[in-house]
Amino acid sequence: MMTRLGKAMVVCLPSSGLAVGLAYSIEWLLTAPISAAGLLSSALVPIIIGMPVIFFIEGQSIKLKKAILTLDLMREEAEERAKRDSMTGLYNHQHFMEKIIEGGRREDGSLIILDIDHFKHINDNFGHAQGDEALIHVVAAVRKAVRAGDVVGRIGGEEFAVFLQDANKEEAKMVASRIRKTVEKIEFTPVDGVKAPLTVSVGVAMKDEVQNVVGAMKLADMRMYKAKESGRNQVVDTGHEGEVIDMLAGA
Repeated sequence: MMTRLGKAMVVCLPSSGLAVGLAYSIEWLLTAPISAAGLLSSALVPIIIGMPVIFFIEGQSIKLKKAILTLDLMREEAEERAKRDSMTGLYNHQHFMEKIIEGGRREDGSLIILDIDHFKHINDNFGHAQGDEALIHVVAAVRKAVRAGDVVGRIGGEEFAVFLQDANKEEAKMVASRIRKTVEKIEFTPVDGVKAPLTVSVGVAMKDEVQNVVGAMKLADMRMYKAKESGRNQVVDTGHEGEVIDMLAGA
């Protein structure tokens, strides 16, 4: 990349030569001799004037490019923040849905919905600050348990979803079980000397069970509630298929 000095020389030296040539032309036309000082002035004036001007213009151009780059980065960061849940850093509900609809065009894919058990109890007994801390612990456990490339989102207060691209039912249930076990192992101490258990109820559904990724999300959600009704801290991957199909048919 050409330096500012190089650019200035490219412009100023031809201008200086042109000025000297013009001086000789005037000498020839007027048949009047030009002094050495005059020739030197003709050569130096374009350089003396041009160099600072070109340096200034080039400096302003560099500043403008940096400002545009900074604005582009700020815009990209703002767009990325708008896609994320501010507390957990996970995709928010809207962007998670966009991602799974986009990824759901492929043949395979599974959805996992999980909800923290007795979360209201944590908020009511230890305060919302500790409730937030519990959420952060659970999110860390989920991140640890999922595979690289899986899409994770926070779709409700204490409800989360994972979309597993190209995962069959056995793989999806294995990831769901790993999430449940990882959360169960969290040592959460909201108050000194007091431990509060953290567990999740999990529902799993395959996209091809209903041939619709949004329907699979509804199915996984219904199975998650079945896990809660069956005693919590468990994974459910069967049932409610007919209800979701009827629901989608009536939509």
